[in-house]
Amino acid sequence: MLSRLLRHPVLLIVGTVVGLFALYEISVRFVAYTGDAYVMSDIVVISSEIEGPVSRLAVQNNQSVAANQLLFEIERTPYALKAQEAQAALAQAKADLDLANDEVAAARANLTSALAVQTNAQDQLNRVKTLEKEGYSPEATLDIATRDVATAGANVAAAEAQLSVATRRVAVAGAVIGSAEAALGKAQYDLSKTVMSAPEAGRITPFTVRQGDYLRTGTPVLAIVTDRRRRVVANVSERHLARIRIGQRVLLTLGSDPWAVHLGRVSGIAGGVSRSPDNPQVVPYVEPTTDWVRLPRRFPVEVTLDDWPEGLGLFNGADARVLIRF
Repeated sequence: MLSRLLRHPVLLIVGTVVGLFALYEISVRFVAYTGDAYVMSDIVVISSEIEGPVSRLAVQNNQSVAANQLLFEIERTPYALKAQEAQAALAQAKADLDLANDEVAAARANLTSALAVQTNAQDQLNRVKTLEKEGYSPEATLDIATRDVATAGANVAAAEAQLSVATRRVAVAGAVIGSAEAALGKAQYDLSKTVMSAPEAGRITPFTVRQGDYLRTGTPVLAIVTDRRRRVVANVSERHLARIRIGQRVLLTLGSDPWAVHLGRVSGIAGGVSRSPDNPQVVPYVEPTTDWVRLPRRFPVEVTLDDWPEGLGLFNGADARVLIRF
């Protein structure tokens, strides 16, 4: 048989290709291999929450930082002045509320006095009417008493209106205080954001912002590569997805330590990928082509190492090679 194949090299080549293809198809039922893998950990992007010139840079490229360590400062003078202005406005609003409460107290006193005068005038009118029936009071006295009751009633109505206005002024002053407190809180919050600290420990990536640069709200300033969730992301062909499960054993090598084989487990499988790079970036996009060959769709699979090699360090984006056993 072998001698026959040797006499027919075309058959030998075709047979070899078919055999290799068959071996490959059998192997992919048991393992998945990809060299399209890379090291990742959580990255925190620090952006400016306010606008203003950078007054101080406290870190350098590639520097290690601890949690709450100062990163940079934005010129605080305008925000300190706004906080003072808001504090003064709040004090004025509270003073206006005190004045409105005093007006309410005065209006209530006026109403009490007007009611007393009205009661006295009504009593006087009742006495005059009694005397007038008995013939002891002239008609002119009745007219005066009637006028006094009407005047007292008008004064009561005016006092009630004054009390109503004063009460509404208290409500308005209370609303102004609420607005002033909110403005003060916003000013103090903005003032606090002139100082930006590291939310957690990590290493500063190279950045281009320099002291004196003017930042707009939302301007990315620098990023921190943290040690949180160290993992390898492997872009695995879609033909393997049906057999990949969380917890499956993985053999892998890292580009920064290429001659050592490490053990890990599958810790996450992407539920989908974007079909176009123009789609929102919240869904990962994996380029389906190389220089001239279109590849099958690949899905990110996260692999967590059993133990991260001591002393190896963390280099986000470094290459890796992954072999997943089904």
